[in-house]
Amino acid sequence: MAFHITTSQFSQAIRHALDTLHSPCDPEQPNLHLSPRLISCDGPSLTLELEYDVKPWASNPMGVTHGGVLALMLDNAMGLTCYCLYGHFTPTISMNLTYARPVPLNQTVRLRVTVTLAGSTTAQLQAQIFPPDQPQRVMVTATGVYYSRTK
Repeated sequence: MAFHITTSQFSQAIRHALDTLHSPCDPEQPNLHLSPRLISCDGPSLTLELEYDVKPWASNPMGVTHGGVLALMLDNAMGLTCYCLYGHFTPTISMNLTYARPVPLNQTVRLRVTVTLAGSTTAQLQAQIFPPDQPQRVMVTATGVYYSRTK
């Protein structure tokens, strides 16, 4: 299944999904939405970049961002991408993460998602977390498979 989507269409879908799916919340309190911001997207290559502010509540006992919160960011971002392509929720089938570097608290991180396969039954994506000013300094990577079949 090939997707032919313009950057404008992709951007509009992402903005609509962020407005619809991520209800306003207090960013200083724990929440599942994490308030992502769209930085850029490209329809033909099916990539997008989001930013998140990592808050103190996301800490693990070592004083850096908890791996579960990072997994939540990655899963939400890859799921959001699939939702925008397929027009419905796409449950996660599997997700693999590699934690290469600790992610500091009280900073903004950027997350890049790329669709590697968008099929009629499943979609495969990859994602990375890195500092906004150092895209080559990848801190966490993920791959995910999402169930995309329509009813």
